[in-house]
This record gives sequence, structure tokens and C-alpha cells, in this order.
Amino acid sequence: MLSDGLQNGEDETVSVFIVSLGNPPPHDQSRHSAGHILLKALQSHLGFPAFRGSRPFANGLVSEGKVADHVNVMLWQCPSSMNESGDAVAKAYRQFVSASAAGSQEDGWPTLVVLYDEMELAPGQLKLGPGSASAKGHNGLKSVQQSLQSTGLGGRLAAKNGKFLKVGYGIGRPAGSTRKKDDVAEFVLGQLPEGEIEQLGGCAEELMDLLEEEITK
Repeated sequence: MLSDGLQNGEDETVSVFIVSLGNPPPHDQSRHSAGHILLKALQSHLGFPAFRGSRPFANGLVSEGKVADHVNVMLWQCPSSMNESGDAVAKAYRQFVSASAAGSQEDGWPTLVVLYDEMELAPGQLKLGPGSASAKGHNGLKSVQQSLQSTGLGGRLAAKNGKFLKVGYGIGRPAGSTRKKDDVAEFVLGQLPEGEIEQLGGCAEELMDLLEEEITK
């Protein structure tokens, strides 16, 4: 687990801000909200408190705790519609940086991790990569990247040795692998099948393993 890997380093506090992108009701159980569902699975897996609304964190839902004595993790569900996620993510991350500033963050900013749905992956697959890499048409990721750039947070994060990561959860493509705009929109806003929701819920441990491998490099 993440806690085991980080305990091998120096006794400095590590902070991780894990963000999920998706849509509010009535599309909160859709394929496009797979990131939100994965975040809730992670909250359960880590035994963190129930999510609560937080005005300072851009009115998103937050749950926080420790996975080791010196590993602070905040889970944050973006309240905005997918295509307009960027401003809220930037505001919430800035707040997390400020809240994490005591002592341990002098040499590095908190890691920022964005969870989202990925059509280029088969259902159930996870893929971790640099958050600045191509969004491949994902408007939520584009919005986040643009807001981090326009606010200067992206540059400061890199300058402060922080990491910006993205983790895609595979939802596959519509029947026939069509790329027609209307077909894609209908597909991503469609309800996740029950079996895929269960499969998604079982990915929390794998997600933590991926993050450990990357953050402890």
C-alpha cells in the first residue's frame, strides 16, 4: 500500500490531493461520472470519514485522513459539470496547498491526482500518466489543464517539485466503436451497468498501488 512505500523514506509529511471529475445528478451514476464512483470506492477502502460539503474547497465534497503517520490524503469530488471542472479544481487545489503549508511543504507542493473516465481503455482498466499529457478530447481534463495554466498553478506546482497525475478508468466505446459526437454523448451519459459499477468499486486497491509506485519514485 501507499503507506508502506512511503514509510521507507524520510520522516517528512507527504500530502496528496485526489480529485474526481464527473457530473452532478441526474448523471452522477453515468459512465462520465466513473471518477466520482472510483473516489467513493477509495474512501471506503481507506476507511475515511463520510464525504461532507466544504465551502472553502469550492463547495466540493471532501473526505480526508492519513494512510500513514506522515501521509495526508484528501479526497475531493468536483461539484461542477464535467466540461467546466477547471475553475473549481484550481480553487480547491490552491486551498489544499495553503492548508498543507505548515512545515512539510516547504520543499514540495502536494501531489495532485485527477480521476476521470477514459474511453480509450477497456472497461475496468486503470491507466496512470502525467496530468499535463494530452487530454485526447476529454473536455473535463482540458478544462483542468487550462485552469491550472491560466492561474499559474501548473507552473508553480512543477517549480515546487509537485506532481500532477491523471488516472483514467476505462469505460470503453459505444457499440461499433463509433466516434460520432451524438453517439458518444449518449454513451458517456448513459448509466453504468451494475456489473461495471461493482468492477469499478474493486479498483481502489489497484489505484493505491499505482499511486504508490509513482509518488515514491
